[in-house]
Amino acid sequence: MLYIFGKRTARIGHYTDHDHICYPCKSFDREILIFRPYFHLCFIPVFPIGGNEYSMRCRNCGDDTRLDSVMDKYQARTKTPFYLYSAWILVGCISLAWFYWNSVTTKHKAEYIDKPLTGDIYTIKKEEKDGEVYYFMRVIQAGPSSVKVLHNNLDYGDFVSSLSDDDYFVKDDTIVLKKTELIRMLDNGEIYSVDRRYGKSRNFDHVK
Repeated sequence: MLYIFGKRTARIGHYTDHDHICYPCKSFDREILIFRPYFHLCFIPVFPIGGNEYSMRCRNCGDDTRLDSVMDKYQARTKTPFYLYSAWILVGCISLAWFYWNSVTTKHKAEYIDKPLTGDIYTIKKEEKDGEVYYFMRVIQAGPSSVKVLHNNLDYGDFVSSLSDDDYFVKDDTIVLKKTELIRMLDNGEIYSVDRRYGKSRNFDHVK
């Protein structure tokens, strides 16, 4: 993967000064530009580095003599813009979005376990000697205190969100699980996800 990083410069201030004379042409028309270097990753600003840089020129004759007293006046007005911390803002937004999504998903899983419906699909994650194993269970009968489920035919070595084309739920492989057992499995992380209102493209209607 290619990472592009380095130093760039952003213009953070642009002013016109009419209070100080240009000695070569005697006009009162200076342009002041203020810049701030910053470190970037993939061209996304991460943080500013160093101090401000600036340029000054007369818009009438082009004289670029820099007057420290004039620059101090305009540098005091110039603040480092927040977008020079864009990478951190982006990371923060992604983190907040992930926490929100995770909380909503956790809430839905708890609701679906508490009030199961026929057709619900449980993705089960088991820790085995050789690593994690994933498989599915399909609810075929939902009661107030237990559910009857079918087990799919294959196990998966990595997380999957649908049955493979050659996989199916075994109609004679029924298991009865009490709601207390489902809650325990959910709390232990064994029930990785609960799907409801899924489409046919995920092959969850394959029963043999």
